[in-house]
This record gives sequence, C-alpha cells and structure tokens, in this order.
Amino acid sequence: MNYQIGPWQFISNRCVITSNHLERELDPLLVKLLLHFIDKPQQIVSRQELIESVWQQSFVDDNAINRAISELRKQLAHPIEKAPLLKTHYRKGYSLTVIPERLTQVNVSKESTNIFPDSTGISAKNEEVATATISQPVQRKNSKKFLIYSLFVIICLCFLIWFGLFFINAPSSEKIKQITVNKVASTWNIGSEVHPEMSSDKQYLAYTNVEPENDVMHAFVKRLSDQREVEITYPGFQVSILSWQLNQRSVLLQATNLKQQKCEMVLVDLSQFPVIGEATLIKKCDLRYTGYAQVDESGEHIYYTEYKNEHEGSGLYKYDLELKKEFIVIPPPGVMYGVIMPRLSHSGSKIAYVLSQKGKPFSVFSYNFETHETKRLFKAKKSVISFAFDWLADDKGVIVFEGSELSTIVFDKNNIIKRTLTVTPAISPYYIAVQSANSLFYSANKTQAFSLIKATNLFSDAPEYEALYKSDEDDYIIAEVINEKGPAHIFVSERSGSSQLWLSQNGLTKQLSNFTYEGKSNFAIGGLRVSSKQDRVLLRVNSDIAFFDVMSNKLYTIAEFKGRKILNYVWSKDNESIIYLERSGSENLFGQFNLLTRDTTIFEDIKANKLISGADGTNYAITNNQLIKLSNKQNWELPKDARQAQIFAINGNYLYYSDAISRVARLNLEDKTVQDVHVDFKPIAFFISDNNHIFFTASKYKDMQIIQISWND
Repeated sequence: MNYQIGPWQFISNRCVITSNHLERELDPLLVKLLLHFIDKPQQIVSRQELIESVWQQSFVDDNAINRAISELRKQLAHPIEKAPLLKTHYRKGYSLTVIPERLTQVNVSKESTNIFPDSTGISAKNEEVATATISQPVQRKNSKKFLIYSLFVIICLCFLIWFGLFFINAPSSEKIKQITVNKVASTWNIGSEVHPEMSSDKQYLAYTNVEPENDVMHAFVKRLSDQREVEITYPGFQVSILSWQLNQRSVLLQATNLKQQKCEMVLVDLSQFPVIGEATLIKKCDLRYTGYAQVDESGEHIYYTEYKNEHEGSGLYKYDLELKKEFIVIPPPGVMYGVIMPRLSHSGSKIAYVLSQKGKPFSVFSYNFETHETKRLFKAKKSVISFAFDWLADDKGVIVFEGSELSTIVFDKNNIIKRTLTVTPAISPYYIAVQSANSLFYSANKTQAFSLIKATNLFSDAPEYEALYKSDEDDYIIAEVINEKGPAHIFVSERSGSSQLWLSQNGLTKQLSNFTYEGKSNFAIGGLRVSSKQDRVLLRVNSDIAFFDVMSNKLYTIAEFKGRKILNYVWSKDNESIIYLERSGSENLFGQFNLLTRDTTIFEDIKANKLISGADGTNYAITNNQLIKLSNKQNWELPKDARQAQIFAINGNYLYYSDAISRVARLNLEDKTVQDVHVDFKPIAFFISDNNHIFFTASKYKDMQIIQISWND
C-alpha cells in the first residue's frame, strides 16, 4: 500500500520514500514504525504502545526507541518542509503531524514506479550479466517479448494521455449546479442572534442572542412545531449555546462571568419543555482557550477543543465526567488555529471537525472511534475560516458551506461522493444547523461591528471613552504616526471595497493607500507597527510582511520573509532593522533583519513569545514569565495573569496587557503593583500614545437573525 505523507510518497512494498528526485530506503523496523504512525495520524502514540505494537516485546531499551525515532525523523526530513513530520510530545510520546493519504497505483509518481527504464537507465553490470549468461537465440526471443511489452505499455500510456486530455478539455462532469433557496427569518428577538443548533430529533432549535449595546449573551430554545420559545438562565452568569447532548433533549451552555473571569460548561435538561429542568455543572472552562463542546449520548464524556499552547493550535479532547480525567483524541497539529468545531455523528461512532491553519483554506475531517481512521471530507478553496458544517441524518455524510457554495459530502460504502450547489440569493453562513437534506438554519458571517475607541484615564474612578471611526463592516487596527502636518492616526478599513490604509488628521479622514497585492484586490491587512520616527508602518498583507512609507505613500514588500512563519515583529530603534519572531519547527526563532545590508542576526539567549515596542522605540521581549528590555537585558517578573494575556503594550513605567475578552490591566514596573479594569467591549488590539491615551480596536455584535433556507433538488 502506498501513501502520501506530506511531501513524501511512501511505497511500502519497496520500503522507500520518494519526492521528486529524492529517494530514501527505510530498513524494516522503520517501515513498521512508519506504518504504525500512519494508522494513527495526528495522535500521540506512547512509547509503551510502540514497544507492544512495533517491537512486539514486553521490554525494549529506551536507547533503541530513541535511535529508531531519531532515524525515522531524519529520513522524513525534507528540504521544503521546515516543521518535523514526526513530533515528540514531552513525556507523552510521538505523533505524525500530517494526515497521510492512501494512494492508488495511478497516483504514485512516475519516478517511483518506472517499471521499464530506458537503455541509459540499465546498469553496465546488468548488461554484462545478460551477455555472459544468455545465448543469442534466447536473447532475441526475450528482446522481442520486451519489445512487444514496451509497445503495449506505450499504447496504454498514449491512451491514458488522450483520455486525460479529453476529460481535462471536456466540460466537467461535476458541474456546480445553481439553486434558488427560500429564505425565512426564524428568530425575532432584538440583538444579534447567532449559532443555531438543532436537537438530534430535529424538533428544537437552540441559539444565542447577544445584546448589541453591551454584548450580554442569552440562550434561547424554540420548539419548531408551535414556535414556543423559552430563555435559559444560569444565576450570576450570562450564557451562550454550545450544543445539544447527542440524541438527548438537554442543551449544553457556556456560562461566563467576565468581571470575575469565570467560565463553566452547564448541561440543562429540557425533556419536559417548556419547563426548564435541572442545570448540571459539567466542567470548568477557560474563556480564552476553550471552544465548541458536545456531550455524548450516555452523558459519560464531553468532547471539546482547547488551546494548551498558543503556537501549537487547538487539539480535540475527551473528558471522562466520572473519572474527571482528560484524554487526547486529536493532538494539537502545531498550526494556528488547529482543530475546531467538533460535532458527533448521530450514531456517536464518528466525530467531524474543522482543521484550520491561519492564512490557508480550512478542511473538514472525520474521525472514526472504532477504526481510528481519519478522512478528509472537504477542503475549502479560499483562506476564510468557517464553522458552517453539520452532519446529515443517519451518518450519511455532511453539509459544508463556503460562502454561497453548499457542498454535500455523502458516504457510499468506502467512497465519498461530493456535490456542490451555488445558492441564490447569495448568502455567507458562519454556523449552520441541518434540519434535513434540503433544509437548514444558519447565522451569517461578519457578526460583529468594529470601531476604534479612545480611552482616557482608564484606570481612574472616572474613565472616559470616545468612539472613533465607527463602522459596521470594517476590521480596524490603528497606529499613530507623524507626517509633515503633524500627528495622525493610520488605521485599516475596507470601506472603499478592499482592505486599505486610511489616515485621520485634524478632523479629516482620507484613504491613504490604493494598492492591489500580487494582482489581487481582495487581501487582508493587519499587525500595524509604527517606527520610532513614526514615518514607517510595518504590516502584514495576507501572510506576508511589508512596510508602508508614510512620506512617499508606497508599500514595500520584504522578499526575505516570503513564505516564512513570522509570528511577531517590531522596528529597531534606529528604524533600519526589523526584530522578529519566527516559528521554526516546534520553537520560536528570535532574530533581527537589517533592511540596508539584508543581513540576519539570530539571538539564542532569549526564548521570546512576543515582542512589543514603547512609544520611544524601546523594544522588549516577553517570555513565559518575564519582560526583558532588549537594549540592556533588564528584566521583570510577570504576574501570573499577565503570562496568560493575549495582547500587550508598554509605555513609560507601565506594561499594559489584556485577555482580549473584557479585562485590561497594567503592571507598574517600579513597585510591581497591578491595576485592572473591566471594559464593556471586546478589545482586539490596542496601543498607548505618548500622553497615555489608550486606543482600542473594539468589536460589538450587530443586530441579525437566524435564517432558515430550504430548496428543491
């Protein structure tokens, strides 16, 4: 059996891995080891399991295992693949970081299956042996047979080429059919109504309602037969819908208290609807790291996604509610965002989930609990994340939305049949809840309105807030610069139809840039970092790093960063270099790139997680537990809550940080005291001006409804 493993093709019967002109032969032990990892892709395999399944012994010396793993990792190393394909999980085991794809003989590259080499490929040694051991008549006979076989192969290849060209040029048999759908609003409460969830019997619809002014969340459940609706509350908390318990009439809520920084998963019995039954605390959760979750039919386990390490991405976990013990189902893949939105199939034998890598198209996978087999069901075309997928009844398949394209993926024995429909009028679902093969509920994409908020005296008894540049569509990020007219604000906006830089100065706002990127007008801008002279702005365009010159109004790309995983960056104080963090394998690489000489310097003495810069251009690194000034290595111990913060800024003697939910705090670097405050908006990013004004990029939910669509096929 042959497999595609990242850049390699693994040809098991030849015990080789090949990639273009590379070919490496594996010894039998490495073949067995690799086959075992193939059977359990992206799962952590313990050393004990390897001893029992690969070595098939009761005891194996640790050094033998270490050597075998090291050798296999070395063989799988590839020039174009920076991250290791075989990953070590400290004290847990090892995992294959990619999903292998089984190949048919047709899929295998010609280089690895060249059965009839040409005359130049026959070794001189083989020619000598043939001449010395075969008599002339037999040689002619074999040559004739060889010629006949060769002609037959050539004819077959010509037919295959013709066949391929015919179908490449012919109209596709998998045409995308256009359908017109009926749209009906299904919820009518004031506020933003999002995240529809259908009960397993398709009789009840649950959803979350968010008050648009203060972002307070409410949970509602509606009986579809008579539209009877109830609100579910949990004292002392605001609640949102997570999911229905599989094949039960109980709904799982996420209950949060932002001011007290509390998060709980609560299961509420609705079997006597409209009477709301008992609420049971399932487990504590972490607002910053816990995502979607679902309880199985028996109520013994809960499945959920969670970030254990920011840079590893989210993994899928199972929690035994009786033992109070967590198990890994799908390990973190080592990419942001990782595994998200897991959904149990109706039988409970499978779980489907979205695998999302930042800046790349998402995929939908299914995992079979019985066979431990992982299958890719869908791969998106565009780099836009979506949670819009759900199971069809009886585990027949899934429905996935990407923009207005609805894809139905049906399981037919061992085959997967995909059909795509374009929906008219155009919609853009972010969540869906399937009611039948021709009907579903959805909430739309772009659920939040963004604005810039200027906060004055934030940590006083009377803080003041001023909304700036408010819009319903734009994803704002702001920076302060200085040009020939004085101080100004540069921010990102899509109000002109594409993501561009805008300038606000002296009460006037104008579009600063008007560029396309790589010939496209649809791209994302973010990560603004202003230089100490305030005349240049570093930014990210899609996944590439560039800088914008304020004086010349020109964008300059940095070719040396192309294709690299640059996590974080700031200007050097002299404006001539970029200090950056790069993800290399499982670690962060900390370096400095000089724009004038194009030289790179790597710093190995600091293990940084983030970089920040003060208004005066002084740069700092944030490690797991310290703030370090780069100029003189002066350091400060971080408070425990600061080590888990998402966004940081620094000015003067204060380090500012936030959980990116509702809490903002500052650490006094002199006396080590901490002040914190709760804000009634979600701070996505912020920067501190010279006069200690704090400029937030803030988001609030927009007013919207849950929509039901149905169609005829």
